[in-house]
Amino acid sequence: MNQLKVAVIGGGHLGRIHTRLLSQNPRFELVSVADTEDSTCEKLAAEFGVETTNDYHSLVGKIDAAVIATPTASHYAIAKDLLANGINVLIEKPVTNTTAQAEHLVALAAEKNLTLQVGHVERFNPAFQEARRLIKRPRYIEANRMSGYTMRSTDVGVVLDLMIHDIDLVVSLVNSPLVESRAIGVSVFGPHEDIAQARLEFEDGTVANLTASRCSFEAARTISWFSEEGFVSADLAAGKVQQVSLSSMIETNEFRDIQQRDASQISAIQSGLFSQVLPTENVAVEPLNAIECEHLDFADAMQNQCSPTVTGHHGKRAVEIAESICQAIDQHRWQDGDAQRTGAQALKADLLSMPASPQRRAA
Repeated sequence: MNQLKVAVIGGGHLGRIHTRLLSQNPRFELVSVADTEDSTCEKLAAEFGVETTNDYHSLVGKIDAAVIATPTASHYAIAKDLLANGINVLIEKPVTNTTAQAEHLVALAAEKNLTLQVGHVERFNPAFQEARRLIKRPRYIEANRMSGYTMRSTDVGVVLDLMIHDIDLVVSLVNSPLVESRAIGVSVFGPHEDIAQARLEFEDGTVANLTASRCSFEAARTISWFSEEGFVSADLAAGKVQQVSLSSMIETNEFRDIQQRDASQISAIQSGLFSQVLPTENVAVEPLNAIECEHLDFADAMQNQCSPTVTGHHGKRAVEIAESICQAIDQHRWQDGDAQRTGAQALKADLLSMPASPQRRAA
């Protein structure tokens, strides 16, 4: 099978990772990396021995595919140019800033019969894939994603920066329309929310609670869900999965008369709660490089003329839900006496408007 000629657009943190992995992947021939900064191009050329350019337009006619790893605000314009010129694209998450932009890219890719894949890489995380295999129909989902402030992706808030990962995971688990989004958010550093908490309710009754922060003391990437089958929890950073199953004692309603049990019986139940009643298992997870798996999925989609795991439609739906969360954040009311303020900036505005102390003024 012939190698696919590919380029990476954007040589930042993620672009560098894509460059390294694609340069080692026998399914691809890495033709070039495009970045507007000369210094970035020089570093990548020296490290990976790859050709570079300041203008991605110069790659038209030379490549079959491109990975777009630029800031979100530029995704739409670059992807539109590439798709219009017959080039397949893998766009880092989120696919675009708006649902309308995503819809246009989906339509353009379909018109040109091209692959449009979105880089929701957590779909390829082996811990998530193993957890999904164990319990397939969740009723309640809880996801937490925390990081320090990396100084990256500051053109968008934490919903489109981090929470978008878990929105996509929820979308992949719940095959039902969204009914309601409720959310709050707080801005710490800039004009966008840096902490957010959202509650999503779906038509089939499934509820998902998502929390994201990019100014946390500790990093965390976890997702858990409950169903009639039991409970499963995945630590996406550590690659660990834990499953809690329901024993026959639960299924046959042996606990209906728990209040009538004597002390010794209750003690026995307590001592075996997570071994006999709710048997708990740490599930083995085979370590894999999720981005490498994403690249292989991209290659399969192009060469076999099939849909990738994360399509443009999936990316669009994640952005659509993210927009509803951001709207809920903007509409959330914070009350203080007679004053009513809305949005993520409300609490920050109080801090900025506080008069300086005498010591600060003197300093």
